[in-house]
Amino acid sequence: MSVYGFGQQWTGALSRGSSKLFLEEAPELSPEEIKQFGECQNLVPLEGLNGGRCMSAAAGWGHTALLVANDEGDGAPKLMVCGRPHDFQTLMRLRRLPPSLRGFSIRYTLPADDGPLEEEPSVLQRIASYLAGENEATFNEAECRRYSSMPALLEMQLPNEERPALEGKEIGQNAFEGHAAGRVAREEGKQQQLPLHTTFQTTLAASAGITAVISNAGTLYTFGLNHRGQCGTGSFAPNVWTPTPVAGLGSTRFVLDHGAGSGEDMFRRFTEQEYPIVSVALGLQHGVALDSAGQVFCWGKGERGQLGQGRRMAHEGYEDGGGDNTVEESEPNENRTFEYALQVQEFYDPYATTSPSAGDLYAPLLSKDDSRVRLISAGMNFSVAVTESNLPYVWGKNVCLNPSYSESDINIRAKPTRDSTYPRYIPGLPPDLRIERIACGTHHAAMLLEDGSIWAVGVASDEAVPLWGEAVEILAPGLVEMSELVSFTAGFDRTAVVFGAREGRRHAIEVQLWSNEELRQHGAVRPSWMDWLEVQDKKERVRSVHRGWMHSVVVTDDA
Repeated sequence: MSVYGFGQQWTGALSRGSSKLFLEEAPELSPEEIKQFGECQNLVPLEGLNGGRCMSAAAGWGHTALLVANDEGDGAPKLMVCGRPHDFQTLMRLRRLPPSLRGFSIRYTLPADDGPLEEEPSVLQRIASYLAGENEATFNEAECRRYSSMPALLEMQLPNEERPALEGKEIGQNAFEGHAAGRVAREEGKQQQLPLHTTFQTTLAASAGITAVISNAGTLYTFGLNHRGQCGTGSFAPNVWTPTPVAGLGSTRFVLDHGAGSGEDMFRRFTEQEYPIVSVALGLQHGVALDSAGQVFCWGKGERGQLGQGRRMAHEGYEDGGGDNTVEESEPNENRTFEYALQVQEFYDPYATTSPSAGDLYAPLLSKDDSRVRLISAGMNFSVAVTESNLPYVWGKNVCLNPSYSESDINIRAKPTRDSTYPRYIPGLPPDLRIERIACGTHHAAMLLEDGSIWAVGVASDEAVPLWGEAVEILAPGLVEMSELVSFTAGFDRTAVVFGAREGRRHAIEVQLWSNEELRQHGAVRPSWMDWLEVQDKKERVRSVHRGWMHSVVVTDDA
């Protein structure tokens, strides 16, 4: 299993080492270059795996995270990271500099390859830091300076000698017994309830200067930028330098009964987990996690509803074809930022058979069993979940059509979309087809159905047209063979699906959410790097695709 990449190398996210940091070995080609000149996108291998096999990958906004096992693939994997996993603001400043100044700034802010760290930066380092902006990650934390920029893959060890979990692997009994619910069940002599999830799903995620990983014990760890609480570790420290557990991962009832402290403090101080975490996703400055009981948690920046702490009002959506956009907030946590996790639990019933009465304040909720969550994902400023009852929900920034908006409206401040502080049901999907996978780019959410079709909501790729009202089909059934599905991922403006074919071959296609229906129906593209891969090494076949901000990563396995 190899790892290849393309895009800009100066971030270090392609793990080519300090000597190749300023080369352009595999710059990303535009669709026009590929079409007009008949070129194909070439790839470069990520160096530093040291004979290991990549079992999973995630591409952030300036760094790459891999789970790497030994060559046989049967050993416990280790977490390896390259690029700038703690440093997003400086990355944006560097991108705006001319290439010569950018090269100077990067060269003199790189950590030493070996030897002790210097107590004080040199004059050239100070000049480079000034050009790049305030480089907190490099100079204000001397003991961690070497971790602010990683031109090559570096192992990040988890606490307590734990190792990362792998997607599809069964959750061990020790993981169920080792968390708070198992401990309480033993103390009270009760049998622990059967879990909804018994296997891990997505165990690795990367975003803008933040990484999340689930250990084989089911513990969720994060590290990276944290000024918005996006690491969820219980504090607003500017940076979390090493993998640290997320706080607050317990239901409201469980923390009230078994937590410590009082008020908000009890959630911040709840550094255990009620159950093992099975899946994690990261937005720009918020995170989402799913535990084995089907409970969903969010943390980080929540000023636009990203944390899903609101609740649907009883008469919202029943009047004037969509509800009143001026309903006052009724929940104190709706639009707040939290440095610890909070449970998302207000999933309303979109098929309630009775209209709310005059005395009802809130819309009716799904039953406890129906509201257990099966799948999660996160976009730039929104989150998505699919319940056990196969209902998709979305919440966050600008994910609702504004019913009072009109293109002919003279009010220039009116917007076509508005925020949703609570999980809002996504209509439009075929009612009898199960949602098998979900994946989010920055501004869209894609859903893979059991018949192989892909449906999406979000903002169109070709122009800023909001398509949040109901899901639209972006890939018809018949192309993706679900029995041979290998991976389903999304990054920025596109969704990638990899599936098997006859004679052991693999297909990879990319689709986007277009505003034009004809484009949507005929917009599936075979990425041009597939040609490069088949020519360069016929023994390798694609396994997954991960698109970051300025780079992309392709994971392969043996044919």
